[in-house]
Amino acid sequence: MRMWRPSIAASEGIKSKEELQQAKDKWGKNDFELPMPKFYELLKEQLVAPFFVFQFFCMLLWCLDEYMYYSLMTLLMLVIFECTVVKQRQQNMSTLLHMRRAPQPCLVYRQSKWTQVSSDELVPGDICSIGHNERDTVVPCDLLLLRGNCVVNESMLSGESVPLRKEAVGASIVNDAEQLKNLEIDDGSSMKHKRHVLYGGTKVLQHSTPSSKDSLRVSSPPDGGCVGFVLKTGFGTTQGSLMRTILYSSQRVTANNSEAMWFIVLLLNFAVAAAAFVLSQGINDPTRNQFKLFLHCVMIITSVVPPELPMELSLAVTNSLIALTKSNIFCTEPFRIPFAGRIDVCCFDKTGTLTSDELKLHGVAGLEAHVEPDKYRGKRGGELDIIAPEQLPLDTELVLAGCQSLVLLNGQVAGDPLEMTAVRNINWCLTSNEGRAQGLPSVQPSFFSDRRGEIQAVDIVHSFSFSSELKRMTTIVCVRKADNDEQDEQRVLTKGAPEVLESVFINKPSYYRRVYRHYASKGCRVLALGFRVLSGELSTDQLRCKPRDELESELTFAGFLVLDCPLKDDTKRTIRELMISKHKVTMVTGDNPLTACDVARQVGINAGYSKQPLVLTPNAESGSVEWKSIDDGSPDVEDETIPFNVDEVEKMQVQYDLCVTGEALSTLYKQQEDKCDDNAAVLEGFLAVLEKMCLCATVFARTSPQQKEHLIMAMNRCGKTTAMCGDGTNDVGALKQAHIGISIVNSSSSENTPHVVDSGRGSGSAGQSGLRNRRQAGHRSVREMQQSLSSSDDAQIVRLGDASIASPFTSKSSSIRVIKKLIRQGRCTLVTTIQMYKILGINCLITAYYLSSLFIHGVKNGDQQLTISGLSIAMFFLFLSRAKPARKLSHQRPPSGVFCMSVMVSIFGQFVIHLAFLAAALHVAQPFIEPGDPAMHPDGNFTPNVVNSIMFLMSSIMQVNTFVANYRGQPFMEGFWENKLFCRSALFNYAVLAAVISEIFTPINAMLELVAMPNQETQLVVAALMTGDTIVTLAFEYAVQMIVFVST
Repeated sequence: MRMWRPSIAASEGIKSKEELQQAKDKWGKNDFELPMPKFYELLKEQLVAPFFVFQFFCMLLWCLDEYMYYSLMTLLMLVIFECTVVKQRQQNMSTLLHMRRAPQPCLVYRQSKWTQVSSDELVPGDICSIGHNERDTVVPCDLLLLRGNCVVNESMLSGESVPLRKEAVGASIVNDAEQLKNLEIDDGSSMKHKRHVLYGGTKVLQHSTPSSKDSLRVSSPPDGGCVGFVLKTGFGTTQGSLMRTILYSSQRVTANNSEAMWFIVLLLNFAVAAAAFVLSQGINDPTRNQFKLFLHCVMIITSVVPPELPMELSLAVTNSLIALTKSNIFCTEPFRIPFAGRIDVCCFDKTGTLTSDELKLHGVAGLEAHVEPDKYRGKRGGELDIIAPEQLPLDTELVLAGCQSLVLLNGQVAGDPLEMTAVRNINWCLTSNEGRAQGLPSVQPSFFSDRRGEIQAVDIVHSFSFSSELKRMTTIVCVRKADNDEQDEQRVLTKGAPEVLESVFINKPSYYRRVYRHYASKGCRVLALGFRVLSGELSTDQLRCKPRDELESELTFAGFLVLDCPLKDDTKRTIRELMISKHKVTMVTGDNPLTACDVARQVGINAGYSKQPLVLTPNAESGSVEWKSIDDGSPDVEDETIPFNVDEVEKMQVQYDLCVTGEALSTLYKQQEDKCDDNAAVLEGFLAVLEKMCLCATVFARTSPQQKEHLIMAMNRCGKTTAMCGDGTNDVGALKQAHIGISIVNSSSSENTPHVVDSGRGSGSAGQSGLRNRRQAGHRSVREMQQSLSSSDDAQIVRLGDASIASPFTSKSSSIRVIKKLIRQGRCTLVTTIQMYKILGINCLITAYYLSSLFIHGVKNGDQQLTISGLSIAMFFLFLSRAKPARKLSHQRPPSGVFCMSVMVSIFGQFVIHLAFLAAALHVAQPFIEPGDPAMHPDGNFTPNVVNSIMFLMSSIMQVNTFVANYRGQPFMEGFWENKLFCRSALFNYAVLAAVISEIFTPINAMLELVAMPNQETQLVVAALMTGDTIVTLAFEYAVQMIVFVST
């Protein structure tokens, strides 16, 4: 998409009809065109798929061998399955069609004038007007904001309901080719300058435009809207990409992959060997029909690909999707569900993930010289005391009131919970400021504030949004005094990470580090506050044009804001369960390392007081990194310093709890840059270093979004299956790199309404009451959603607003229990899939030998026998796929795949057992094989006989034993006796086979086309062989599982 950059510089939109037509021909309409195909068209597409054609060919072969009922039943089952797939596809496409918005009128700047067109006619390169109106404006495409500011709700894409402020990119950047080249707006939601981009499908809640002229060559739109440059349209937008992901994932839900193909190839080798043996025996017999011989050989080979394979693999994943959806966990990439069962490392963000968004403001510390001693809240005395919010100095109060990004929507305050808590506690409130300062709000003291007679309002003139890379935010404000005789004052207000702002304060107190480290080490969230009074009167435009670095310099220290972030109710319990189940748990946060280490100690990620925590920090003098003990600000504690050696990190983790800072990672990356100039080589070298330490450290603090992404990449390179739990805003890169990325949406309702509080609220009690009411309303809506979902057992397509562009999994619950649910469901799905492969493999091997041995002796199966056997197997697979996950996480890990050693030993061990008993049964039947008997002519019609009866009973009991022995049960899924349908089906089959061999109810024997045993001795021997196969198979599989359990 680099092609539009010169057009942005021109900033005049499309200038001619020819240019417009070329754009339309190239990009098409700005619409999600999903033509609804007819049922028979989709069915035709399914029926010509390679797998169905192959199975149809197999059924024809069985028909040629006079197995009409079996062939028709199997073919009917396949067609019904394909019809259900087609019907589901139609329903999904219909749902997606209802998600799309109808085109709306839109002002577009073409041929040097504003013209109204339909939004579906927009093309990349257009310049259009966008703003809020009564019709609940939805952004029609991805736009780069050139003029004006907007407040948008992006819950439709990310699930996050907190309103976001979008700022114009600015004429200075648009007209500067170099700055334009460095503008990062091409990589979706993870891009650096996304605050300048409006995404298609998001709602505009508020907009404002500057009153003064700028250098853009486009006149102001007649409707007073913001001016935006069209970047992408239709399915090229971020919303379109999400819709494509949803649509693709719903085409056919299956766990099919290359592993299945190689497994079938392995089985095919055995089938080919069996068919070759039959061919070599039959080709020397001149009485054999050569066509029938070839037909039998082909049937043996094709038996390794059972017709029910796609249905069985789909059932396991589909049932998991339904279960996850009922738990408010939405998935856009179903193939990842089995990966959840293999998770080795669980990474968690801290703020909003492990800790709650409901912050408690303690006050401001570090202001010993600014207030009188009798106003201290604490009893320590000195700079460590916390000053209550209602007793703060004016300068500090102005920073808390004016340095924020809150917005006012319909009389209610919406925005970041931390900023809402601060403004509410100092008894200030937001007011509308339209037309005065480009739509940025004003704050003024409420009736509860002591400042009401002193300050009239604080107008936010310009805002530099919080940046994860810079770890700070800044606003320029105009302080309007209540006394009209006093002159208004312009100030720069800044808040951010204490270690980042330390260098910009001109009056940094000597106790600066000691204070913030003291509170950070107690798990508090600490922000440094600063301000600067601007000398001289500068216009609003002049202030906006000043570089950020210039404004954020020579600040006056205004204290440390100290907040408590309480842990979520179930954080400790969930982390403990994950660690008991031997999952590596790591915290990856952008917060202070001292705070992160204390929270890690509270939740159990760190060992606590049994291990000393060490922090990897850069050494400014040497340009390297070193390990340092935690400096909590206590004057009597000496710092312990240990030189950094990447090869010693693994040994150090035994004695210390290791914490790695983002600054240390930046230093290590710079060391690689000094070695070579190639970016790819630098990243490769950095990841090689990170690989050796990523699994040894328990906490990564003050990390940027890119560093989080690199960390997950390093863990993946270590061969680990990773899960990342975070929010869909700052952790996008890490969520996408992880095998299982879970975006936790802190939304209180299914409607994704903005996080708001009453703007008139002044007291804390009212605030707590409002929070309780929102939680109760949220719980009600979640219960209603669960009730509606539980009434349906169909896998529904994920809707926009449920899915997130940030990750394949989105949880509507703010609890981290989602990771436990996902691991349990993933293990159940993984084990169920492996069980199916094992059962299919063993059955195919048995069938290959069984068919070949029968064909050699001129014995065939009956049509009814194969039909009933096929129905029985289909029922077993259905009940097997409906197994529920175990309630507790076990430290034992499921097999990683089909080619795991334990799985292969189990498959071939059981096959050898079954083969031995089949050979014994064939030996028992040998006396009854009469070559001259017409019932045993290899090319004749089927006639029931003793050999067929004995071999059918043995193959039937082996099929039941294969299902029962390979049902994994605890500790990954509900046990055999708990899965009622599966258990009862197995017992029913055992009872029927017992009745058949004992011949106590002969109509069953007749239905199965079986003859009576020739004598009681043969009957007892066959019964003993059936019992022996059952006991030995179950005992062998139990022994294999016990060996696996002991080894893990």
